[in-house]
Amino acid sequence: MRRQKLLPLILILVIWSLVATQCVVTPAPGTAVEEEKEAPAAAAPEMEEEAMEEAEVTLVFSDWHLTEPHWEASLMDAFDTYEEVAPNIDLQLDYVSYGDKDTKYATEIAAGAGPDVIHLHAYSLRSFIERDFLHELDSFIQAEGGESFLEPWYPQTLELMRHEDTYYAIPGDFMSMALFYNANLFEEAGLDPDQPPETWGEFLEYAQALTQDRDGDGQIDTWGFGTIGAISPGFELRFTPILFSHGGEYLNEDNTCSALHTPEAREAFTFFVELFTEHGVIPPGVTAQNAGTVREQMANEQIAMLLGSGWTAPIVDSVNPDLNAFETLRVADVPVKEGADPEFTTTAWLSAWAINPNTEHPEEAWELVKFITAEPQEQQWFDDARVTSARQDVSEAYEPLTSDKFAQAIAGQLPKAKFVPQIKEWPQIIETVNSAAQAAFTGDKTPEQALEDAHNEINGLLGGEACPTF
Repeated sequence: MRRQKLLPLILILVIWSLVATQCVVTPAPGTAVEEEKEAPAAAAPEMEEEAMEEAEVTLVFSDWHLTEPHWEASLMDAFDTYEEVAPNIDLQLDYVSYGDKDTKYATEIAAGAGPDVIHLHAYSLRSFIERDFLHELDSFIQAEGGESFLEPWYPQTLELMRHEDTYYAIPGDFMSMALFYNANLFEEAGLDPDQPPETWGEFLEYAQALTQDRDGDGQIDTWGFGTIGAISPGFELRFTPILFSHGGEYLNEDNTCSALHTPEAREAFTFFVELFTEHGVIPPGVTAQNAGTVREQMANEQIAMLLGSGWTAPIVDSVNPDLNAFETLRVADVPVKEGADPEFTTTAWLSAWAINPNTEHPEEAWELVKFITAEPQEQQWFDDARVTSARQDVSEAYEPLTSDKFAQAIAGQLPKAKFVPQIKEWPQIIETVNSAAQAAFTGDKTPEQALEDAHNEINGLLGGEACPTF
């Protein structure tokens, strides 16, 4: 059970013991021997109680979702169920933001500490694995039946969970990024909500029409598009669909050199930046915006479109229930460059559940991971947070999911979705591109110069000696 519920009982026992030690009665002469012989029998129940307490195991569970109210409620419900099946587990909850999680976990694990069970973005796995920051899972998986245990998960998600034929994590959420838009704002601007933009040229036209002064005070109060401009792990999910749908890539095929010098990458980056700097369809202050603040903009109808996924509607709804997000919001495929037919047009989001190698209770930590990723819990995560699952038996067979308009669109794009490069340098690479976008948004550099600097910096990170110049 959770430690928070045990604290009052512990305090009572401590106080009782202190009082008891002050109330010892000295036995009368001639009776001490008999009473001492009887004492062990009287203490037996206390010894049994101590043995039961020693059987309790404390696990620390950490997840950025705990900081999101609707997710926190869902997790609490799940842990109520978990207490019934694992009453000896004292579950401690470790709250961490999405942006801080990787740094926090890496710092703590390197110091020999950290939570027992952690939740990661899949692209962080290689970096953690190659620093020995994750507990191997092969022994647990084999004990569960090996390949038969893994059969429910999509094969492409399992590939990212292992390195050199060893598993280090179990897949969690699996979704594509898609275009979300406010149908009411479309209608106000004279746009047909049943005809979302299919190309980036159409997208720009829509965004310009949606950028307007809706209250008549002479100041623009609604913009066509919102995106992340802050240095944030969420930047990758918002820029990558634009890059891929223009036919661009971050790296070459063998991940040894930057591919940001290509015409496709240059066009995508310039288009992204100029939505703010030239066309003014993104609200002011873009370099301060993270995923949460952009969703707040959507909830308050300050923006009409954003790139999001399964989590978008429930979070927007929790911010402003009056918007009625599940009815007002619509979802569509990511637009593509005019005349292009790229193999991949968006990116895929995949999360992973892993165990800290410093845990003192690996078997109990595994049981918690197994509970979190089991079919019933993956169904609950969809019911409560609208995230689609890396389990095929959920995403393809759970009727509430398969009939949901958002889930249908998100799942429908998965064949056109591609993971970003799974190499240990990836976190540094995407932060370099993120910083380049910031420099271009603020005007410190032109889009061309910002991207060239990022290209050269990435080649330096990868140690490429014969990489193409910008």
